[in-house]
Amino acid sequence: MTVLIVGFAAVVLLMVVVVTDISKVFLVRRDLDSTADGAVLAAANGLAAVYAQTGDGGNAQLDPDEARRLAADYLDTVSASERFDGLDWSAEVTGTTVTVELTSSVELPFTPPGWQESADIASSASAVVPVR
Repeated sequence: MTVLIVGFAAVVLLMVVVVTDISKVFLVRRDLDSTADGAVLAAANGLAAVYAQTGDGGNAQLDPDEARRLAADYLDTVSASERFDGLDWSAEVTGTTVTVELTSSVELPFTPPGWQESADIASSASAVVPVR
């Protein structure tokens, strides 16, 4: 009976460790997603305010350097580099679409032998700037 109780306790402990680690990664990923959304919206709204194009009613061609600057300003404003370990980001413009990609690593609360001490996470957000 003792072996069964010890085995059951070990399984329950392992489940607690796994659930805690997954929960930490999920919460940081959700925060990274909302930061990427904010950065791409800041870039798209900033570009929409800068560009005005009259004429055929089509979409304006956006400046990639301006999009990167606007995204960087937003990430500095929300102190993203302090909130996320090893934050790396990029902002790209394809036609009238702005895309921001963020990557970070998460230190896991529990690291049993043989497990990684951290997990890499990434988030991407896109927005179309319909400047007419």
